[in-house]
Amino acid sequence: MRTVINQGILVDPKNRIFSKLNIAIENGKISNISKYELIGDKVIDAAGLIIAPGFIDLHMHEDDYDPEKDTFKLDIFNCMLRMGVTTAIGGNCGIGPDEPDVYLDAVDRLGVPVNVGLLVPHGSLRKKVGETDRYKKIGLDNIKKMRALTEKYLATGCGGISFGIRYIPGITEEELELICGAAHKEQKLVAAHIRDDAQNVIPAAVEFIEAGIKMEVPLQLSHIGSMGAFGQMGELLTLMDEYYLKGTDIAADCYPYNAFSTKLGATTYDEGFTKRYPGGYSNIEIAQGQYKGQRLTEDLFRKLRKEEPELLTVAHVMKEKEVDLAMSHPNVIIASDGLLNCSQGHPRASGTFPRFINEYVKDKKLLNLYQALEKITYLPAQRIGIDKGSLDLGCDADLVIFDYEEIRDKATFAEPTLPPEGIRYVFLKGEIAVKDNKIINNNLGKSVRI
Repeated sequence: MRTVINQGILVDPKNRIFSKLNIAIENGKISNISKYELIGDKVIDAAGLIIAPGFIDLHMHEDDYDPEKDTFKLDIFNCMLRMGVTTAIGGNCGIGPDEPDVYLDAVDRLGVPVNVGLLVPHGSLRKKVGETDRYKKIGLDNIKKMRALTEKYLATGCGGISFGIRYIPGITEEELELICGAAHKEQKLVAAHIRDDAQNVIPAAVEFIEAGIKMEVPLQLSHIGSMGAFGQMGELLTLMDEYYLKGTDIAADCYPYNAFSTKLGATTYDEGFTKRYPGGYSNIEIAQGQYKGQRLTEDLFRKLRKEEPELLTVAHVMKEKEVDLAMSHPNVIIASDGLLNCSQGHPRASGTFPRFINEYVKDKKLLNLYQALEKITYLPAQRIGIDKGSLDLGCDADLVIFDYEEIRDKATFAEPTLPPEGIRYVFLKGEIAVKDNKIINNNLGKSVRI
């Protein structure tokens, strides 16, 4: 079967392409690119449309897998696919599957909507060795057991390690460094939701960076908008630039929203958060359940945090200009940090990439289309170390075709899973997965082993 896509505008930042070209796909691979019109068994007319590598989400929170039923609870993966994502990296913020290798095997066996890679989640390692108190400092014996587990999961294809230092404040320098060190041999990525934000973000960033330097591993500062978009973004980016210029392999990611999302029982909402974030309780929105859409009061916060700590919330507390600063920085990759619970949560899970193009290229004009696509294709692929994110001849035909004039996010805080507009086609390995914003095949995705 030979599929050809004619008359489209190919944008491939890896290969520095921005031209009207025609493309052919055979056996799941890109087989030809030509200025001449191509002939195939299936012909798609892409006149006036953009053809780009499939978007890559470097930081998201994967769907759950039930090993007893051998099924995935498909929720966010469908949202990823509808917004043009063909490869998603889960296991972030130290949160993820207890058995990453089992999870990836299930992806290959069952098929899911997008290609999936994982980082080794530090929080799951702690649970595996019986350490469930997030405020507790743990002993060297258990840290060594966690290090051995990390090495095992990295060897089976996980692309790096993730920490949620904020969510496990009991982590020590010794624990952080010893686990980080497992990534040194193959130079796999180490990402972190750092220990603190707002006025305390700089020392928190330095703690993580210095541990990574000591262990000589590549570092990723997760969702820096939600960490430093309170008046500290300029200083945070300068800090990152200074370390980079001195030889540290460091980058960051960010999503194009001025609100973050986390569970009500998370340490983010420990004592003192109302002083840290502007507006206190009134700027925290309940994202699911009986009180969905309501803003917190102190009484409601205390009631729900005790009774329903797993409830997702949205905190409308970040400064737009600070997020803009991060989004336009050349060493910041765009990633959703998408997290859903029963199709409820933050609209970033469904809207990040179309929103990024619509708002930052078309409306604010802080980036051009080529720069924007680089941040969601080639740069994340390069960062995690996968052979994706380009239109190279012979590479997997993971593509997205969209209408530049029409592409935009539609998901809202009230309806966070509404699909975007303007996505004409999404291909995974040469097969059509999405047509005209609708999923037509949601089991083409396989594991990405790194």
